Amino acid sequence: MKPNVGAVDGYLRILFFLAALCYAVLFGGVAAWVATGIGAVLFATAVLMWCPIFSMLGINTSKIY
Repeated sequence: MKPNVGAVDGYLRILFFLAALCYAVLFGGVAAWVATGIGAVLFATAVLMWCPIFSMLGINTSKIY
């Protein structure tokens, strides 16, 4: 897997995950937990530096390759 998620993109994904998690813990609700689940997927793609959707669309925000 070639990295296709850059630093800024990765940081924004992690920030969204943390914001959704804080919101879910503070306020609860189904929508908040769904957003946290989506954020968890974004967090995983940020840590792995690879996004399958970016691969399918040919997008690369990483400066490694």
